[in-house]
Amino acid sequence: MSKSESHKYAIVVVDMINDFFYGALKFDRAASVVDPVTHLLEKARAKEVPIIFTCDAHYKGIDHEFGLWGEHGLRGTEGIYPIAPLRYNPEEDYMVYKTRYSAFFRTDLDVLLSELGVDTIILVGVHTHICVEHTAADAYYLGFNIIASSDGTTAFTKEDHERALKKMHDLYGASLAKCEEIIKLL
Repeated sequence: MSKSESHKYAIVVVDMINDFFYGALKFDRAASVVDPVTHLLEKARAKEVPIIFTCDAHYKGIDHEFGLWGEHGLRGTEGIYPIAPLRYNPEEDYMVYKTRYSAFFRTDLDVLLSELGVDTIILVGVHTHICVEHTAADAYYLGFNIIASSDGTTAFTKEDHERALKKMHDLYGASLAKCEEIIKLL
């Protein structure tokens, strides 16, 4: 995708929350996306590109996902909020709470994107092969163009990450780009 094309972008930050970086589901590879995503968000804010944080926010003791992943992202805890380096600001950023992998499933994300006039979403966050990939699938089904950041997403393993990027490209038409390349598009 080139800058000469006219698109209305939004950055969708998937599950870059305290529980996935420091809490119940922390993993070592998560740290690798913090700097590229932080830099991308700084540049996006300067260009007034909407930033939407999508965050796991589960109900204690009753959520279907707990059978696979254990309790995480519990409503009412700090675990559901974006990590501090991303500088979430409720005055200028948006937040969508979710209870399933896809940020679109039973949320108002598609309505928000429509109200903002967005046709292209830029995906960053964790886990490339789970929540990012499922969000990309639903974005494709809803008719959005997709850019997935190759260095702004990660998974438990390098193989899971690379396999998910390939799948998003092959099945959902996602453009793959590093955060620095994405900044040039904005």
